[in-house]
Amino acid sequence: MKIVAIANTKGGVGKSTIACNFAVEAAAAKKKVLLVDSDVQGSSIGFRAMRENDDINAMSMITPTLHKDLAAMKDSFDVIFIDAGGRDGQVFRSALMASDLVVIPLLPSQYDIWAARDSLEILKEARVYKTLTAVFLFNQIIMNTNIAKEAAEALQEITVENDIKLLNSAFYSRVAYKQSIGKGQGVSEYEPNGKAAQEVREAYKEIMEVVKNAK
Repeated sequence: MKIVAIANTKGGVGKSTIACNFAVEAAAAKKKVLLVDSDVQGSSIGFRAMRENDDINAMSMITPTLHKDLAAMKDSFDVIFIDAGGRDGQVFRSALMASDLVVIPLLPSQYDIWAARDSLEILKEARVYKTLTAVFLFNQIIMNTNIAKEAAEALQEITVENDIKLLNSAFYSRVAYKQSIGKGQGVSEYEPNGKAAQEVREAYKEIMEVVKNAK
């Protein structure tokens, strides 16, 4: 079993959308999937409630015992995705401690790069207790701009300092992400041949390769 946390202490970076779409891709690959919502807002639980297919298990876990509780489920699922709440706290830290891979969604702006340092400090503390692989994933990139390129350049020093990779895959700002979530679908189900679906498939493939090689 592998556990992937989609985590950032900053809100509004698309954690729930990413976690739900990754869960859909894993289910499509015939994996036994658990989607854990550790945010009191319950966005991922809301997504599961809207979903007609029963191929994704979901539960809310907002206590600081995720690392213990999920370890007890290791024989029940192939992959677990944690939608980690957008604030520092014991639950957020427990989500990181439970994980094999931490995906930190990041909007491509200097402000969001600065804000990511809070999450990186918590990651650094977690790494005292366990080996933990982490990656950045750019989200909501605006088409036909150089913002992502500039943000990637600004991020270089941080990636080296913190032993964290920026994924080659990225998500662009597309209507399909918002419309599909409201129907309880991933973008690959809502618009199978769309660009958003292609982005999600590529990102899912990349993170699963990273987590497979994680120590």
